[in-house]
Amino acid sequence: MKQRPFKKMSSWLLLASCLFALTVQSAGADESPFVVTQVEGEYEDVLDSVKTAIKGKGINIAHTLPAAEMLNRTGKDFGVTSNVFLNAEIVEFCSASISHKLAQKNSANIMLCPFSISVYVTNDDPKHVNLAYRRPVAGKESEQEAGEVVKLIESIITEASEW
Repeated sequence: MKQRPFKKMSSWLLLASCLFALTVQSAGADESPFVVTQVEGEYEDVLDSVKTAIKGKGINIAHTLPAAEMLNRTGKDFGVTSNVFLNAEIVEFCSASISHKLAQKNSANIMLCPFSISVYVTNDDPKHVNLAYRRPVAGKESEQEAGEVVKLIESIITEASEW
């Protein structure tokens, strides 16, 4: 596995993303705000497939967050005795086309950018790679554009899952 230098800013970005996820309106009472697709395969292969699918749509990857690295490294500082993840990375990207549409409807929709897909393997289930995303929550005026975000993310996950 290629080692990447961990930057302090990455942990702040991860923390901000987590806090945002906890503060957004949840989807319907019976619907999780998170969508998870589970596939069999090697973690690195699935992660590379996600990145390839994003780039194949002409979209640049803005950032990747080494979530497992940060959580596993800092766990002991918070009394965590067992790590949840074997591997986990969050891939952030944004479609300028969809982002412009979102901003035109409501400037606060900037909070929906960047879009992200988490690719992770848990210690409890090392044979499966999980691909997850957070459903965007937007006002009524932006429902169509938020739907475009979901379609984009789901198309990337489908493409990455069918390798």
